Amino acid sequence: MESTPRRAVGEIKGLPVLGNLLDFKRDRLELQVRAVETAGITRLKMLWRTVWCIGDHDLAQQVLVTDEDSFTKGPILAEVAKPLLGNGLLTAEGEQHRRQRKLMAPAFTPKRIAGYGQVMAARAEAARDGLRPHTMIDIAEAMMSTTLDIVGRTLFDVELLGDARGIGEALTDAMTYLVTAGLSFVPSSIPLPSRTRAQRAVTRLDETVLRVIAERRAAMIRGADDRGDVLSILLEARDEAGALTDRQLRDEIMVLMLAGHETTANLLAWTWYLLALHPEVRRKLEAELDAVLQGRPPRFEDLPRLTYTAQVLDEALRLFPPAYTVARTAQRTVQLGGATVLPGDIALISIRAMHRSPRYWDDPLAFRPERFADRKMRTAPGYLPWGGGPRVCIGNHFALVEAALIVATWAQRFRFRLAQPAPIEPEPLVTLRPRGGVWVEVEPRT
Repeated sequence: MESTPRRAVGEIKGLPVLGNLLDFKRDRLELQVRAVETAGITRLKMLWRTVWCIGDHDLAQQVLVTDEDSFTKGPILAEVAKPLLGNGLLTAEGEQHRRQRKLMAPAFTPKRIAGYGQVMAARAEAARDGLRPHTMIDIAEAMMSTTLDIVGRTLFDVELLGDARGIGEALTDAMTYLVTAGLSFVPSSIPLPSRTRAQRAVTRLDETVLRVIAERRAAMIRGADDRGDVLSILLEARDEAGALTDRQLRDEIMVLMLAGHETTANLLAWTWYLLALHPEVRRKLEAELDAVLQGRPPRFEDLPRLTYTAQVLDEALRLFPPAYTVARTAQRTVQLGGATVLPGDIALISIRAMHRSPRYWDDPLAFRPERFADRKMRTAPGYLPWGGGPRVCIGNHFALVEAALIVATWAQRFRFRLAQPAPIEPEPLVTLRPRGGVWVEVEPRT
């Protein structure tokens, strides 16, 4: 549907002093939907802070592209996430961000992603072969384990499966803390249990990442060649400011581990959930896999012909975008439609609410992969699963290749019947997880 920018400014009245904070803490997804239904930009209050919830595509583009230099990262990433993500690509600003993105870009060229695709396909097949028919699994956890294995192989060229549960739990503890701390009134000096868990989580993750970096530096001294992974590129990267330090490498790898593992796993968990609810879509997907692959395992080279598989993933991204919001803090006064956004105000782009808005989508809550039969829909108004502008997700092609190969590999041999009541509630941490997982029964295709 065509978007007609809405310039009226909405407001959702809150409580004295607290404003909309309690509603935000109670169910921030529902509050964002209400805000987007109210107007293209809606004013909320969180104590002393003004938050502008944006559900208009043109205004989102203004924040992310046109006036990008008037905003910095939102408070959770800018103020709370430093212990986990350091000053990596996700949190860096200005010239430092531009430098880091330039140094990392060679790791995500089409040629490199094709090389990663070979690893992704092999690891997806190995994970699938470990499934036992007629058993019950949490496929969300299985996707976390599989994508972590792929991240280890493609980022580091190392085996991380032995650490999968510990790393997954550490990421969960750290991300839960990021969200709760961003809405907390308690000074950071007070050792709350959540902070203690988060500190332990960061220590665990640091041990893994720094160990790998040290091992690879030692290998370079011995004359080891490029292993075809991301870390090889980052270790060799140079510009006028020199090479990346161990700390800078740690920060970049931590961001890539989170983005390449967590977000893709959540996309896949929601995809299996949707396929379980819509057998007609699953059958069409299976028919494509049978016709294209003829019974052999999928390869990177097959992806251009797996068009319906791509549409299924695009539609899952629309309904359940892992990066469900983008927050920016205004550094100067900006006019957004009819709203005057002042320095310190937060512009909160509600991607999930925009993806589910009838302003942009017919029958917006329906799962209809055919919407994306026209590939131009990937850039249509109201569709921003990877953000936009100079900070658009650098690994979006990596993630889509990974997800497509995993879906093709697993759906070729198995079906997954939902073994818990629907609907499954989304859990809005830093990414959008299925709360409690997605329990399914593994059924072999006959």
